Amino acid sequence: MDMAQVQDRKKSAAKAVREEEFTAEQLGWRFAFGTALIVGGYIAWPLIPLVIASDLPVGLKGFLSALFGATPFLTKVAAVALMGRPAYQFLKKTVFKRLRWKSSPAE
Repeated sequence: MDMAQVQDRKKSAAKAVREEEFTAEQLGWRFAFGTALIVGGYIAWPLIPLVIASDLPVGLKGFLSALFGATPFLTKVAAVALMGRPAYQFLKKTVFKRLRWKSSPAE
């Protein structure tokens, strides 16, 4: 590993240490609404078979299917924009922490 890579890792580690810790209470309604958007975005996927089975015109079926298929991505983008960086960092940290705990081998 060359020295430039070592310096980059040290800088990123120092930056991670300097980031403030936020709780859900400090983040307020934006955090709650952003989380609801992320979770709620997946509700659109089960609607796709209902649209396909409907008597709508083919063009409208295609448009609605594509819209419902893209809804999880679109709601994540909207949620991150709404929540802001501190809330997104808090959400990412707590989710990754729980996933690491679940995936760690049993001792």
